[in-house]
Amino acid sequence: MHIYISSGNGIDEVCRALWHFLQWLEVHYRFDVVHLKRANCTKGYCSILLESDDAGFHTLEGTLLWRSQSPFRPKHKRKNWYFTLNIYETTAKVQIDPQEIIYQTMKSPKKGGQHVNTTNSGVRATYPPMGIEAVCFDERSQHRNRQIAKERLLKKIDTVAIRQIYTVQQQQWREGKQVVRGNPVKIFDGDRFGEHH
Repeated sequence: MHIYISSGNGIDEVCRALWHFLQWLEVHYRFDVVHLKRANCTKGYCSILLESDDAGFHTLEGTLLWRSQSPFRPKHKRKNWYFTLNIYETTAKVQIDPQEIIYQTMKSPKKGGQHVNTTNSGVRATYPPMGIEAVCFDERSQHRNRQIAKERLLKKIDTVAIRQIYTVQQQQWREGKQVVRGNPVKIFDGDRFGEHH
């Protein structure tokens, strides 16, 4: 599944909350970082995209709250900084027609043994409707390289689709839609980003 964490309109304090939150997640959950959109402030992210098979993320879906004095505006009265976490199941993959994938064999561009340089064991898999391609020279077997190239291509297609979803969300926020405040699923407190119980 993909996990999209957003600061909404990108206020510095909320972007700092995302920075703290990512560090907190690294201690408690398993995931790979797909994309980080850095904020203008130091130690801050406007949005984070993760990939994970950790079911624990479902307990975090919704609005989250960081309660802290502003690290950027010491006299600012507001102390509640909201951000959101949304989950997109990877099972809801983009439906593509496998017959539209074009495979091309190629020689390895790497220096290697005689076998590598004289056979077309490398494979490029291309999906023209989205202009996405993936290559594989990992194995001596052309058949195996074809399988790996296809797997890489499908993963790229899924990632592009997820990124398109959150690009649409960012556009909606820019048009004035805010992060939903109230009823947070989890609250964090202070500079140490401690869990509120």
